This record gives sequence, structure tokens and C-alpha cells, in this order.
Amino acid sequence: MTSPAPLPSSQEDADAIVVIVRGVEPRLQESVIRNALATSCVSRAKRRRLARALESDPGLLTCGRAEGPVAVDQLIHALIAAGARRLVAPQCPICGNQEAMLTERLDGKRICQTCKTSFRANTRPCSSCGSALNVNCRDRQGRPVCRSCRPGDGEDPVGRLVDQVQPLAPGLTAEQLQTAIGASNKQSYALLKVSWEIEDRPALLTGEGAHGTPHLMRLLVELQKIGASGIVVPDCPSCSHTRPLLFRAKNGIRICRRCYDSEQRTEPCTTCGKTRTVVSRTEGGAARCGSCTARDPKNFEECVRCHNVRAVGRRTSGGTLCKACYRLPVDLCSLCGRRRPCLGASTPTPRCESCYQQKHQCHHCGKTHRPRARIPEGYLCQTCFRKSPVALRTCSNCEEVTVLWHRGLCSRCAVHRRVEELLHGPDDTIRPGLETVFDTLTTVDDPKAVLTWLTPRRKATAILAQLGTDGFPVEHTTLDQHGRSPAVDHLRNVLVMAGALPRRDEQMTGLTRSLEEICSSVEHADDRKLLQAFTQWDQLSRLRHRLAGQMATYNQVDTVRVQVKEAARLITWLRALGTDLSNCTQHEIDLWLSDGRSVHVHARAFVKWAVKHHHASGLEIPPPARMNPTPPLDNEKRIEIANRLMGDTTIALDLRVAGLLIVLFAQAAANIVQIRSHQVIRTDTGVHLALGREPVCLPGELGILVGRLAESRRPSAHIGRGNPSPWLFPGRFPAQHRNSASLLDRLKDLGIYARPNQHSAMRELSSDLPEAVINRLLGISITSVDRWRAGGQYGAYAANVARR
Repeated sequence: MTSPAPLPSSQEDADAIVVIVRGVEPRLQESVIRNALATSCVSRAKRRRLARALESDPGLLTCGRAEGPVAVDQLIHALIAAGARRLVAPQCPICGNQEAMLTERLDGKRICQTCKTSFRANTRPCSSCGSALNVNCRDRQGRPVCRSCRPGDGEDPVGRLVDQVQPLAPGLTAEQLQTAIGASNKQSYALLKVSWEIEDRPALLTGEGAHGTPHLMRLLVELQKIGASGIVVPDCPSCSHTRPLLFRAKNGIRICRRCYDSEQRTEPCTTCGKTRTVVSRTEGGAARCGSCTARDPKNFEECVRCHNVRAVGRRTSGGTLCKACYRLPVDLCSLCGRRRPCLGASTPTPRCESCYQQKHQCHHCGKTHRPRARIPEGYLCQTCFRKSPVALRTCSNCEEVTVLWHRGLCSRCAVHRRVEELLHGPDDTIRPGLETVFDTLTTVDDPKAVLTWLTPRRKATAILAQLGTDGFPVEHTTLDQHGRSPAVDHLRNVLVMAGALPRRDEQMTGLTRSLEEICSSVEHADDRKLLQAFTQWDQLSRLRHRLAGQMATYNQVDTVRVQVKEAARLITWLRALGTDLSNCTQHEIDLWLSDGRSVHVHARAFVKWAVKHHHASGLEIPPPARMNPTPPLDNEKRIEIANRLMGDTTIALDLRVAGLLIVLFAQAAANIVQIRSHQVIRTDTGVHLALGREPVCLPGELGILVGRLAESRRPSAHIGRGNPSPWLFPGRFPAQHRNSASLLDRLKDLGIYARPNQHSAMRELSSDLPEAVINRLLGISITSVDRWRAGGQYGAYAANVARR
């Protein structure tokens, strides 16, 4: 076949983009533009699409339209962060947000992730209750359901799987099976779906596992590890080799990666015409094999040594080298002992090309791998090498004998050098105000965790390097320019903990930003003014009064956000009908509610406020229907769970304490995670815990567990782990407490459901103790105790009537 006409190389694409950007932003230096381009467009294909889009319409940089490829958005955001002033970030065509990346598509338009999620929720309501909130799973028939209607909340999926697997695993105890099942998957609902699979097709456990899901495959592997003799991990149905079945073939059966590449991903190459594995595709979507992709001139770049435009052989700090000019560094091979060009020359165990390709049997573990080192007795694999004394080297900086990290440095010295490189300013000193950040990052217990976090190409690494220069202030607004993401949030917490940034209420900050976007999305000026008044003087005012200087929780913020969003939808809907709130009648409100979306009732707060302040009259939205309370757990089962938490040492200590506080003292998870360490009081009579106005004396084993937890508690993050935390259940950082939702999820993995146990304990306490005593010792309101006591009496009365 004839080869296509040569297209511009990757270097020419980059040069074209730089010229177009400098035509709009002449004050930006070329190096700044190239750095932004390298950050936002890593691949050559992405850079090529960006160049074609800007050449056809340079106005994409300043028009604010959500057109062209996503790379346009990413380049604009990167240049704005680097100081561009004339560029305009595209707006989401639905909500008008300019800060979010428009990476999603709807009807041919690019929109933000928030709008796409909202669209999916509105077009895919729960098949059970019709709600559009939290529709994140499917039932056994494949229908979408919300979190509240998700089947199996009251079931124990681990117990179901143990009953299904135990006949095929003679000699294994239920505890061993529970451990293997928990190791295969931590999500209760995923385990429940695996149980449904096995129930529908029991042969999945005995050889037909290739017809199952990845969750089932992981379960089979874990069960085989512990010696379940009746469990069969299937071979690849295509090649009959024992390999992980990670991919699904067109016929629905799972196969290995090699068979998937050779059978399922083969197409005729558009250049050479041979049917081979697809490695890349042309701009028109045609398939390309690996050989033709490597020979494609579009992927060539100029070599900095010979100045020829050739295929990239190696990217170095000095530029790109072709394959002909690149040479491996010469070093002493750790396997054959000869001085030759070696791979891994910067590591303690360089290997020449001949030794690197060979596989040998490890002297310690007996497995056949590429060797990492050689000792007089034989070869060592990577895993055994790091455990062997031969891996110990002398650090070139501190002269400590240990396993080196890179460049002849141990991990402690490497993290010092890495953080210095990031935080050094133009004068080669650490910028004032960041000294505490340097101390925090370099004094961690595990410096390898910090080195892994600060690897190149990570967002936190780039932001820290920016903060090290004088052009970027060390403020929350600098981080806000990078949007909300787990990486930015983690870095913000590190800077707050180090004292470089003041602590602020991130939930309230995010809420304020969301409410501004919601209000600005209302087109009519009078409606927008009315919504802003409701937001500022009712919702935010009430929330700030309720917080009284405390930090807001996610549920508090989400309630306000939903109510304001539904208010905006209501007035927009009324305007589409040709009316407004002042002229609205109850008939329009009923029509709005009859739409079938349960979230519409959340506009009730707005309607009540509008009627009260004479912006409307005669309107009413009924309160949402109350959910039926979760029935209490049987008292014998609750006591069984308490005994298990008391004696099972395999369960994490924090989960044992939290579970016992729920099972015995009817404490809510939201209150448990907010217990402070000073509330644990040690006296001559034992350990006391201040849950109410007076400390309650904890019984023997529970008091021991709480005392041990108060002594051993520490945050989960490596950074700042040595700093004291005021919380009995610390979160990721010392200043944060544990998230109640994650605590409940971990208890569910153990088969412990908080609400039935809490209701059972509450029923028992309210029948045995006066409400004043419960309030004084446990902090539970007298109203709640009275409600439970009354419910018990009414239930007994109903039972007596039924027996007549």
C-alpha cells in the first residue's frame, strides 16, 4: 500500500502552537509557553490535534466557547496559571463555569463533569423510588437504584459467600474463609453481587470462572491461596495457560492479555495492509501496527546531538536524542562484573544489556526472574535482593549503610535534596514562609512515601515548585487556581499542617463558590436577585448561626446546596412557563411536583421563605415523606456482636472501640468520630469516657480497649504522623477526625450495621434507665429517649390488641 503524505512532526506542531499563543499573549516568554504545553499535552497525538485546532481557529484561545479538543481547555488553564491575561477559559454551556475542565460531552457539546453527572442523575432515576439522587448502582435485574433502595443492606454478603464456598473448602474454618473473602474485595455490595453470580451459576467455583466478573476472579485467587481444594481458578480458555484473565472477549468469556492483544485487538494496518495488533490510530481513526507507528514521520523529533529529525530514542535533561545518538552509560555490571554500557546505571545494581535479557532462578525463593544481583551462591531477584545484606550500600551524603534510593543517596538524604530542589527560589534559598514545609516533609517517619508523592509529573510536585518562586503567593487562592482535586486537597492539608497556610473551612468555601455559580446561572435579573437574597439571608445565615464558629460538615453543606439548586430550577421553570414566583399559583407548584422527581420537594424552603417575606402568596410544598425507621436488631445478636468485638484481636482496634460504642451505648457514628482524647479519663477506679455531662465508667475489657486506643492513635498519612492529634479517632492529618462515612463502611465490611445495632441498644437503655440518667452519661437527648420509650409502649399495646 502507498504511504500517506508526510505530516508535520511533533516539534513543528509545538512551534506552531507557540507562535499562535504568542500572537495573543506577546508578553509571555516562549519558555513559559513550552512548559505549559509540555504539562497539558504530554502525548504527540494530543499535541497534533491541538495544533490543527488552533491553526484552523486561533480564536479558540479568547472566545470562551467550549469548542475544539479538550487540549485547548487544558492549555488555556495551564497558561492562565502561568500568568496569561488575555486568554479566556471556555465556559460550560449549561452552568457557565469557567474553572472546571470541560472533559465531558453531551449532544456534541463539551460540558463540565458536574453537569454531566446531573444529567445522568435526571435521565436515570431510581427504578424503585424514582429519586434522582445517589443513583450509583444496579439491582439484581440490572435496573438503576439509589443508595437508599440498594438491595441487600440488611444482609451479610460475607456470610452468604462462606455458606456457598464452605462445601468446596474442607478443612478450612469460617474465619479463614471470611479473611480470604475480605481480602478479595472490601465493598459489601460487590461481594453481594458475587454471591448472586455463584447462586445463578454454581459451576463458576469449579472451573467455569472465565464466565464470571473480575470480582469473582479475585475471590477464586484468594480462596486458592489459603488452600481451598475444591475451588478451581480457570486457565485462559483461548491459550490454556494459567494467566490472569483480565479482559473480556467478544463472546463474553474472559481471556488473558496476550490472547486479547493477538485475537481481539487485531485489524488490517492502514499503512502496510497486514493484520496485526493495533498500537495507534490515525487522525481519521484507521488502525496502525507497531512497526508503522514507529516509522511514522509525525512522531519524529529533532535530535539535539546530530540535529536530524528522527524517531525518539531517549529524552534527557538536555533534550531529545535519536536512537543512533543515544548511548547507555558505562558502568560495572553487577551480574557479570564487566565494565559495559549498563541499564540502571544510577541504581546500586547496574546490569549490561546481555545480563538484563537473561532470566535465572533466584537462589533464595527459587522463582525464575530477571536477576537484580548476583552473589557467590547464585542470582537474586528484585524482591529477595532488597531483603539481602548485599543490597546495603553506603550513602554518599550521610555515609549510612542502607538500601539506597537513587543517585547514591539513601531515602532520607534523597527526600532532603528533592524538597530543596522544589522549594528553592531564584536566590538558591528556601523561600521565607516555607521553612516549616521543608521541615515537615523531611522529618517524616517514612521518607519513601514523600519521595513517591513528589515524583515528576504529579500535580503536587508542580504546585510546590511554583510556590518556591516569588511570582506565586503562598495563599489559598494560589491553590484554588488549580481547581478541586484530591491532589490539591492533600497538598493544602500539608501546607496547613506545616503552618504555611491558615486553616479555613473548605466545606463552606466550596459551598460559597457553588452557590455563586448557581445564582449566576439564573438568566432573569429579578429572579437572580430574589435567589441571591434567599441564599444569603436565609440559607447561609441559618447555617452560620448553627455552626457558631465550628467547621461545617458535608451533610450540612450539601443540604443548603440542594435547596438553593432546586430553588433555581423552580424559578427557571416558572419563567419558561411565562410566569414568575409573584404570579405563581398552587396549580403551577402542583404541576412542578407531579414531574416525578423527588428532589423537587427540596424547593420547599425557598417557597416558605418567599411566602413569609411577601414575594409570593398562597403557595405550599408539603414536607418530604418520612422514611420508615430501621427495625432494631435482635438483642441476642447484638450481644453476640459485642462479644465478638471484645475478643477478636484480628479486627482493628479503632473499629472494635467504635463498634462497641454503637452496640452498647447507642452512640451515632457522627458523634463517635468527634470524641477528643481528653474525654478519656483514667482514675483509680478504671477508665471513664465523657460522652455526656458526666463521665461514664467503662466496663473492664472496653475500658482497656479505649485506653489502648488513646495511647496508640495516630493519623493515617505519613506526613505529620508524629504530631499530636486532639481526636480519639484521627483522620488523615492530625487536625482532622475520621470521616463517619468511611467508619461505617469499614464496619459494614465486618458485617456490623450501625443503625440496627444502635436502635437495639437504644431500646434496651430506654427501658432500663431514666431518661435523665441516659442524657447525663451518654449525651443522648431526653426527647430521643422519650420517643423510644413511647414507641416501645405503643408497640406493646399493639401486640396486646393483636392477641385479643
